[in-house]
Amino acid sequence: MSSHPLALPDTLFDIESFAAWSRALYRMMPLPGHVRTLFESTIEEPTDQLAAVVRDVFTTPVSDRFESVFGRGNAYVIAALAQRYGVNEDQIVCTTGASTAVGMVLHTLVKPGDHVLVETPRFDVLDSLSRDRGARVDTLTRNGAGMKIDPDHLADKLQPDTRLVLISNLHNPSGYLMREAELAELAAVAERNGTLILVDEVYGDFAGESGETCAARVAPNVITVNSLTKVFGLFALRCGWIVCDPALARRISRDNADREFGVSKLTHAVAAHVLERPEPFDSHWRTILNATRPVLERHFNAMRDDGLIDGILPDYGCICFPEILGVTDTRALARDMWKQQGLVLAPGEFFGQPGHIRLGFGVAPDRLDEGLARLHEALYARRRAVRSA
Repeated sequence: MSSHPLALPDTLFDIESFAAWSRALYRMMPLPGHVRTLFESTIEEPTDQLAAVVRDVFTTPVSDRFESVFGRGNAYVIAALAQRYGVNEDQIVCTTGASTAVGMVLHTLVKPGDHVLVETPRFDVLDSLSRDRGARVDTLTRNGAGMKIDPDHLADKLQPDTRLVLISNLHNPSGYLMREAELAELAAVAERNGTLILVDEVYGDFAGESGETCAARVAPNVITVNSLTKVFGLFALRCGWIVCDPALARRISRDNADREFGVSKLTHAVAAHVLERPEPFDSHWRTILNATRPVLERHFNAMRDDGLIDGILPDYGCICFPEILGVTDTRALARDMWKQQGLVLAPGEFFGQPGHIRLGFGVAPDRLDEGLARLHEALYARRRAVRSA
């Protein structure tokens, strides 16, 4: 397999931040046709469905969802979210995305020097935003099958000035679901310390059929952030939200009024229509995952049977985080896979756990099939070469 004719610089795989790495990679898009990317973390963009909604919004007369968002956000988005998650409208703050939402919560709750706990493995934006706020960031370890958080471990890590615990559900990078009962245990531990828990739920809607609800409904000291980016694939709309206790929602809005000047009137009008009639978008991601999940399972099981990887596939979502057996430096592995196989992998170092890779499978099944076949072949050849050396 030939490498990219405009070969990626060696330093690309030395970048510390996943966000910076992915931005650098996207600046090189489109990649040559032979390249297979296995790092995507979202569903393929539903452009046809989005175009249909945009046309509906701007027919004559223009939709009444195209309204002023100055101050509180789009009232129709808020109403649709309240109905979707079974919460009150005064619990919702509209934002320009989940990362912005996390930053707003940090700005309200955390002062420079305060203690913050961030899960690990983790999506590195959670700790980078915390560090940017000036927090003392410590890790909260997820362990074992299912990447569980032990309530006793949380209790041991809490300090008198721990203001916030940041976790994700579905967990990013593994895709595992934390059940409400597990979250309730963690919330009770945190509440005794006067600490709030922020749950990044950008993958949460994938698990809607599980019966689990919005994390903010579990306990008063739990905050949810979410967006249309991952499950819906609608990153173009920059529509996110915070769900929390009403008094805290008002405080977050007030404290961020001089730094977050409001969401887009245009894109949130479109978002209102999407949230009011989500069926075409739900059908889109289900159709994709119904096609790609069997492909992933086949290759995953074959690589595991060959002793090349270890792990358990999550029940929901479009990402997983297998361990690559016999490999500790997955940055080096990712570099080699690029040069030798034309594969783009996200090494575990980006998520705080070397020896793993995050695989995304919300893409075209034929491209996924070919990419995973190449990965299997390359890992098998690598092991054979190590044993014969």
